[in-house]
Amino acid sequence: MKRQNPAGELLMLRLVAPRWGTSLEQQLQTFAPGGIVLAGPLPHSPETLYELLGCISRCLPAPPILALEAECGGADPLSPLLPPLPSWQALAQKGARFTRQAGELIGEALKLLGFNTYFALTLDLASGSACVAPGFSPARAALKDGATFNPAQHPSTFSADPRVVAECGASFVEGLARHKILACAKHFPGLASVPAVAHGELSISGRPMAELWRSDLVPYRELLPRLPLVLMSAAAYKAYDFDYPQSAALSAQVVAGLLRAKLGYRGVVVAPQLESQPVQGILDMGRAAVQSLNAGCDMLLVEKDESWQAMRRGIEEALASGEFPRERLEQSLAPIRSAKKGCAPPKGSFSKKAWERLVRRFEEFSAGI
Repeated sequence: MKRQNPAGELLMLRLVAPRWGTSLEQQLQTFAPGGIVLAGPLPHSPETLYELLGCISRCLPAPPILALEAECGGADPLSPLLPPLPSWQALAQKGARFTRQAGELIGEALKLLGFNTYFALTLDLASGSACVAPGFSPARAALKDGATFNPAQHPSTFSADPRVVAECGASFVEGLARHKILACAKHFPGLASVPAVAHGELSISGRPMAELWRSDLVPYRELLPRLPLVLMSAAAYKAYDFDYPQSAALSAQVVAGLLRAKLGYRGVVVAPQLESQPVQGILDMGRAAVQSLNAGCDMLLVEKDESWQAMRRGIEEALASGEFPRERLEQSLAPIRSAKKGCAPPKGSFSKKAWERLVRRFEEFSAGI
């Protein structure tokens, strides 16, 4: 098995509708990523998913972050495999005890499947249009109208009240932690003030700094010490980049200034959507990767092979030239390796009996709400 390349450790591969095979095995061995994020549709059986995660772990030089991502606008990425849980807003209305129980159930499910990280904890405040008619899909509506989907306009968020979001988010993280599942919260510094835009345009928040501090940032101010990972927003924020709006994932003012310095965050910061042209702007893929890392991000979420190659090449060239200093590299590797210390790969056979018991508990919990 090959040795882990430091540049590869900074990259997190997003796999859509993953299936194990020679092609995926070669891709993983070539890129040796520090993390894997699975996006739906997932395998139809929990046994198949467990085997897939085991194969992924065994072919990498070090145990990776193995994360599950929610589908666009979806409250429960496990619903194809388990009875659906109530929405985030329904849980929040019942109180923190219920969000903690939901976190425990999801944490146990993830553990049984072989995951170690949950990429679906949304701390965005619900916007005014969050209450939608039954059966309405804002994701499909956005695509139909040529606009981008904003998770803050969907009931996958807890509440419009920042204190409720903070309380429910904290209890949910506690539930996950009982099963040693790492929580990744999104989308820092918040999407409630980010309007939907036409496809191909960068979303921009015009909310003033003081208002962000009193609203969107409240859940993060409360939860950051408990969060092993944070996923950045892809939108721009005029409060921090007024003259030249750029994605928060590329902004030193947002990542290094706000998240790192002012809020004191020391965990893993993940940059999304660097493959997107609105996020890249005038930068090519390699330079976007280097700028994001120099801004304070630690891991870059990437999906396409060509994007992966361009990012890795850009990082290695920047390391050689000094544009991405070795000291900065070590600053990113430290929290990544710290987060992965407890990330043991799936071992043994899948427990059907434990899964069947969990299915019944999911049903009982949802019936009670």
